[in-house]
Amino acid sequence: MNINKTLLAACRAVHIYLTMLGLLVMLLFSITGFTINHEGLLDSAPPRVTEHTGQVPPALIASHDNLRIVEHLRQTLGIHGAMANFADIDDEYAIAFKEPGQIWDITVTKSTGRVAAHNEQYGLIAIINNLHRGRYTGPAWRWVIDFSAALIVLACLTGFILWLALPRRRQLGIAFLVVGTAATMAVIYFFVPGPDVSPTTAPKAEERRGN
Repeated sequence: MNINKTLLAACRAVHIYLTMLGLLVMLLFSITGFTINHEGLLDSAPPRVTEHTGQVPPALIASHDNLRIVEHLRQTLGIHGAMANFADIDDEYAIAFKEPGQIWDITVTKSTGRVAAHNEQYGLIAIINNLHRGRYTGPAWRWVIDFSAALIVLACLTGFILWLALPRRRQLGIAFLVVGTAATMAVIYFFVPGPDVSPTTAPKAEERRGN
């Protein structure tokens, strides 16, 4: 099989330089594929929970300046996550901030300006798992996920073409490709989705709802 030298040179450049460019994110998504698959075992530690109190100046509440109220909470509590919820409920504001590995649930009493903040901080495994899922990460990180997916596809395709250009190893490589593909399809066909959960160990309705 003769492959055009220009095509081989292009594949080699793409395979080497783009792979090195995205090495960190490719490693991250490879590692987190394992940590998510074993999430219950590796991320069993409970979050570190802290409660905070504070005060919003009455002038901000009286002016109904929601943006300045949010920024005041960020500054006084040291919050870096994106605001996920802002609800005006009777005499309270209910505000939530979320980021990978950390959440804030805050209530601000309008009549007094009193702040009650509930903070949960999770460990490193939870952070990288949320990065893998794109949870609480914002649009910029979702672009990184898309770039990583495209990079992995290009690495596979260019690696395949480069392998075909090796006459002595071509047949062995194709044999491994066929075996790997057949093994993957066999696992999907015969073993997915897996056995039923025993009725005695199935989670109760309250547990499924998170109550």
